[in-house]
Amino acid sequence: MLLLQLTTVYSSDNFKIEADESLAYIRTEWLRPLTDKEFMMEAMRAHDVIAERNAEIVLVNSQQVSILGPDTKDWLSNTYYSLFSQTALKKMARVMPDNLFKKLALTSVVARADAAGEISYQIQDFASEEEAVRWLLEV
Repeated sequence: MLLLQLTTVYSSDNFKIEADESLAYIRTEWLRPLTDKEFMMEAMRAHDVIAERNAEIVLVNSQQVSILGPDTKDWLSNTYYSLFSQTALKKMARVMPDNLFKKLALTSVVARADAAGEISYQIQDFASEEEAVRWLLEV
């Protein structure tokens, strides 16, 4: 398997963003549960980094993600995921939390965005980061 050369490009107590420039690869990780406002701010920071760096493949480690409120879920479905359709993104892999409630919430958000025709890239969910990376790096 190809070895990723990740460099941290953003880090806070809440969220981390790493990049491998040679692969146009971004890895994001939620480090702890956040308020909806904090979640949205950090999510937009990830979008900005992905857009600025013309990332084509993105891994989102959501294992520590918050329980999202209804307004945040609507924002993700109706706005956030469609923003990536205006970037170079081709594939997004999400490593899902073990918590069934959180997992269902994240799955439904993408299903709604996809049903609205807002997603122009591939997006898949995984139980482990290893599986997600394997899928992202396959040609």
